[in-house]
Amino acid sequence: MGGFFREKNNGINYVFQPMFAKSGQLLAVECLSRFTFNSEYAHFSPEQFFRYADSETRVEILLDQVNLIEKYKYWFHKNQVIATLNVDDDSLRELANSRFAEKINAMRCIHFEISENATRLTEQYIHSVPTLDHYSFWLDDFGAGYAGFSALYNSPFRFVKLDRFLLWELMKKSGGESLMHALLHFFYLNHYKVIIEGIETLEHKKWLDEMPYYALQGKLWKESRITDLNSLLAAKYF
Repeated sequence: MGGFFREKNNGINYVFQPMFAKSGQLLAVECLSRFTFNSEYAHFSPEQFFRYADSETRVEILLDQVNLIEKYKYWFHKNQVIATLNVDDDSLRELANSRFAEKINAMRCIHFEISENATRLTEQYIHSVPTLDHYSFWLDDFGAGYAGFSALYNSPFRFVKLDRFLLWELMKKSGGESLMHALLHFFYLNHYKVIIEGIETLEHKKWLDEMPYYALQGKLWKESRITDLNSLLAAKYF
């Protein structure tokens, strides 16, 4: 399959998936791509789309997301909510641009998630480009079986997102609750803020109630368009 080249108005919309603290406070939202039914990519999942998207498309989407959030930056400041964007090997190069770094620093609400399987996520690479030191990077998909704890060694990551499949597998496994509690306790003692993805049912949330996590994220809560972010502030946490 050839690379995707994104044209303007091709049916890509951006939605925001919330992350909630134990108190029910909205702490952050992740900006995600979704396709309208009449989009030429409507038959692809977002995961499939980005698996084959070319470098130009990936960077263009990142810039679109930044520009969208910039228009609503006062909402993020007023409500003390973080916006997170996903970056990979291609879009990391854009972050090395000093003008882009100045723009992000001026906005003061955007953090970047780097997947555990990105080849450039290592601390050595990030700090080899001085501009990248000015960003807040989160380690995404921890536990997916790629970098693991090695990605945390001398790393800039202070926010860690647990892969949803790790949660689901441990919930089914004998002794899984103790393993999850031990993992989260390790992160807590080492001053990491852990966001657990994959919360799709009340059972998922209840299973984690007594554990030391920073926030929960998943399909239990509705995604929101940027024009309706206030609905997330009033969302029922259960």
